[in-house]
Amino acid sequence: MTYHRPETMRKMLTRSGVRWRCIRSIEATRGTLEERDAFGEQQSELNRAQARAHQESVMLGRRLAVLSC
Repeated sequence: MTYHRPETMRKMLTRSGVRWRCIRSIEATRGTLEERDAFGEQQSELNRAQARAHQESVMLGRRLAVLSC
């Protein structure tokens, strides 16, 4: 899950009810199909990179804990 500052979020009514959405993604939905797809791909890559960095950080912490024992 990605953290957004509250000032970058808006409540949006969806079929499932009211959900919080970031302004960037709201604005991206107003573009053409190609622009929306490009935004989605870019966001997916950012999410993957963030997940990889987090996992590497966790693994480094575990390795250091084992070495210090």
